[in-house]
Amino acid sequence: MKVFLIIRYLDYSGAPKMFLWVARSLTERGYDVTICTLNTSSDIKVPPNLKWIDLTQDNLGFWGKIRKLRKIIRQGEYDVSISFLLDGNVYNTLICYGLKTKSVICERNDPFKPHYYKLKFWKPWFRLADGAVFQLPKVADFYSNIRGPIAVIPNPIMPPSVIVETPFVERENVIITMGRMDLVQKRQDVLIKAFSEFVKDYPSYKLMIYGGSDIEGSEKKIKRLIEELKVNDSVTLAGVTRNAAETMKKAKIFVLTSDFEGIPNSLIEAMSIGMPCLSTDCRPGGAKLLIDNGKNGLLVPTGDIGQLTENMRWMVEHPLECDKMGKEARKVVEYFSEKITTAKWENYLWKLKVSN
Repeated sequence: MKVFLIIRYLDYSGAPKMFLWVARSLTERGYDVTICTLNTSSDIKVPPNLKWIDLTQDNLGFWGKIRKLRKIIRQGEYDVSISFLLDGNVYNTLICYGLKTKSVICERNDPFKPHYYKLKFWKPWFRLADGAVFQLPKVADFYSNIRGPIAVIPNPIMPPSVIVETPFVERENVIITMGRMDLVQKRQDVLIKAFSEFVKDYPSYKLMIYGGSDIEGSEKKIKRLIEELKVNDSVTLAGVTRNAAETMKKAKIFVLTSDFEGIPNSLIEAMSIGMPCLSTDCRPGGAKLLIDNGKNGLLVPTGDIGQLTENMRWMVEHPLECDKMGKEARKVVEYFSEKITTAKWENYLWKLKVSN
């Protein structure tokens, strides 16, 4: 089967990582795979065995790219074209319409987020797509206008490179979070405010915030908030780490405070290595899919600073329970293995091929 995959850009965020994972996994299973990027691409490494068409340097407008991509699709005689994220989904739906190649769109974020006007405009057009793959059932319900086969396939969890083996009480007094600087989605402000209350009772603790990709000046606002709350000595903006697991395993608690996510990759990684995790119950349900509240982690309502503070206090006061949570968290690797996820993608593609 010949597969074309299209995305607007490649970077180190969750959706592009999963885009490359799907391409690599299908290639390893014997599929003839070509990936295509539309605009800017960073220094992310593309596997050398993947065929890659990059339109970044083409001085083409929207319709110029549509015409070029339709030509590529026709000449390549692809069986299916899979797209990630909104821009890719728009192009994919239009370039395959009327051709033999079947289009599959993939939403990797929260379609319910406020002010997502671009999606509201394009959603009716997605009825022209031949199918779709989503991470969560609630997202699939949102796209009920799609006529073709729909599958819900969560992200895979790669086997961890390290495991947390040091008991909770022996690890550093550090609470850690990872994610780009983004006060709209990632909500580092909620964590900092909660930590500023928590640290009054536990002054030996530090908060380490890892992440780059400053969104709309969020980092400057975060620095201002740290100064206003007078927690400069306790909160560190640590930048980007290329070895998340190794960095996380030294801390005591991993915290995610997003308002919305797909299936949070940073939370997946923290759970897979055995970190006790505290997360907001972010839309549209990715964290709740991973965390069985009270068993393998803790969930709090989004934006609830008071509850977040109380849960951090509870965790540091109950080290044995946190050790048990960490061990239970590691079991997510079994439930969302690469092998199982690849099989789901293959089953879906063959179902799509035989559908009308």
